[in-house]
Amino acid sequence: MQDIHSLITGTPHIPALLLLGQEENGLDRTSQAYRAIRRQIIDLTLPPGSSFTETSLAQKWQVSKTPVREALARLRRDGLVQALPRAGYVVSPVTLQDTDDLCGLRALLSGEAAAAAARQGVDAPALERLHELSRVPFALAAGEVELEDSLRAGIEFEAIIANFSGNGRFSKAIVDVLDELERVLRMAALIEPEIASPPGELESIYEQLRARDPEGARAAMHKRCERVRHDILKVLAKSVSISRAHIEMPS
Repeated sequence: MQDIHSLITGTPHIPALLLLGQEENGLDRTSQAYRAIRRQIIDLTLPPGSSFTETSLAQKWQVSKTPVREALARLRRDGLVQALPRAGYVVSPVTLQDTDDLCGLRALLSGEAAAAAARQGVDAPALERLHELSRVPFALAAGEVELEDSLRAGIEFEAIIANFSGNGRFSKAIVDVLDELERVLRMAALIEPEIASPPGELESIYEQLRARDPEGARAAMHKRCERVRHDILKVLAKSVSISRAHIEMPS
């Protein structure tokens, strides 16, 4: 079974989830700190609203504060952390509005990437991998794999398509969105563990790519993205923090 690295020539853009366990040789200290902190935010080890300081992270990884400070500056640009005046940093919260915006951006980008990939054509090894990944939701429904496997499969599926769009900047933008979406999906799964891709959804996209039908691929991907958006917002709205929030008078 091939992975995304061997399927895509050149320099592929890889979601953070698919980089777990890889060697970090060649990365400078700042990049290592950035990847480590970003991963902990995405997988909720550092949950939304949690606070920390440069010193605490530097001591944890036994590095100087300089690479940690530079990594946090990058994470601020990513929108994943916020600086607190004279009090360190806080992990950015997950809000319904921001989640809706993120899902809308994902629908736009991934839909166009699917159309571009279908137009250009996805080579045989990548198509074979997409077909394997499209079967994971069926395995989940049958109790043969875990929800984590389904999450990973869905992200890898979209990342492969993004990297076959023919536009490096486009694929990078999609992978950045997928990384942020992973954090939201994990939070939604904590609230409602049953949330998952229904069987047949990925398979439908795969079939359109195999047929090299740009409009069909765009429509199938857009349908998936809008389903995810609806499901996530519905689940997040069940959060205790939402139900207890003050309702403000309209201005």
